[in-house]
Amino acid sequence: MKLLKNFEKKKLFKYFLIASTVKLIFLQGCAGAPKSDKEIERIIKANKIIDLNELTSSEIRLFISIVKKSASPCPDSLGLADELSKEKPCKEAFQALGFIYRRILDGYGESEILQKYTLRFKEKKPVSIDIAGRPSIGPENAKVTLIVFSDFGCPHCRRLSLLIQKILKSHPDDIRIIFKHFPLQSIHPSSMDAAIACEAAMVQGSFWQMHDALFNLEGNLSKENILKAATTAGLDITRWKEDIESSIIIERVNADIKEGEKLGINGTPAIFINGIEFTESPRYLEKYIEELL
Repeated sequence: MKLLKNFEKKKLFKYFLIASTVKLIFLQGCAGAPKSDKEIERIIKANKIIDLNELTSSEIRLFISIVKKSASPCPDSLGLADELSKEKPCKEAFQALGFIYRRILDGYGESEILQKYTLRFKEKKPVSIDIAGRPSIGPENAKVTLIVFSDFGCPHCRRLSLLIQKILKSHPDDIRIIFKHFPLQSIHPSSMDAAIACEAAMVQGSFWQMHDALFNLEGNLSKENILKAATTAGLDITRWKEDIESSIIIERVNADIKEGEKLGINGTPAIFINGIEFTESPRYLEKYIEELL
């Protein structure tokens, strides 16, 4: 009887070892075997999303190291390198590759890139922003929606507006732009007057004409210049002067400011793309958008 029990124990142990081995092989197959640097470099080149020739040899090594350590932003639990080696990687994997690449070009180190990668792809969720009644350009069902918190006294905001106009011309059916006021009055004292002036122009259906006229002032937002901008925008000046005194108009601007503060905005321009804050350099904005299309 004792021999029979020992036999049964050995038999069960054997089955346990076989089952454990099969499970381990299965898990390794799902996660993918560790890839060499050469394999990852080949995978990156094969996807033709980025040009490694623009990086130095040390930057390429950094790129490969980060790709090896990054989880895939796709629904499965693969690593980024494993996702990219699939026959049809998900779109988010290409976005992740471009994100790492641009951060390296901007001189960020590995730990900071990995931290920002996690925030961008694994932790950050789209925020809800009230766009009711806000001026917009582009179709409501656009694939990409940009919400821009802006200040007419801000030179960076002016440059961004010109860049957005260029991007809109390239993708008129795919992008929607929504404007939100965020005048930084401590830096640009007359920016609140300009915001109210532009909001009042919306009553006459001329928000974007006034928007462009105000940015063309290049920060010279005196009352006289704002009046000239209103004339350039083709406004009914008598009606416009009445509207800039309206508590309803002023409250709309203040509502945008309060929402921006709630979102933690402390500088302009602040851009949210499909609800996610865009934290890269504006020079990468078009590339970022194209990755989403």
